[in-house]
Amino acid sequence: SSLQPQNVRLRRAIRNHETANAHPRYAALFDPQTAGGLLAGVPSDCAPACVQKLRALGYADAAAFGTVFPRGNAAEPVTVLV
Repeated sequence: SSLQPQNVRLRRAIRNHETANAHPRYAALFDPQTAGGLLAGVPSDCAPACVQKLRALGYADAAAFGTVFPRGNAAEPVTVLV
């Protein structure tokens, strides 16, 4: 895709790039073909019920996987949990 190079440049925002880069699904973070419908932000107290409902609807791989923190001053604001 023509957007792939632009997306890959955003890797500089990943705080733990070397660890994240070793994960087998790392490339999917930047793949423009996966840029729709992958992430939803919900209040943390609603996450378990949301995941349960998604799984009941047939999305077996639905999972809660991260936390959003208040904006800080870090040059690399994203930490990928692997």
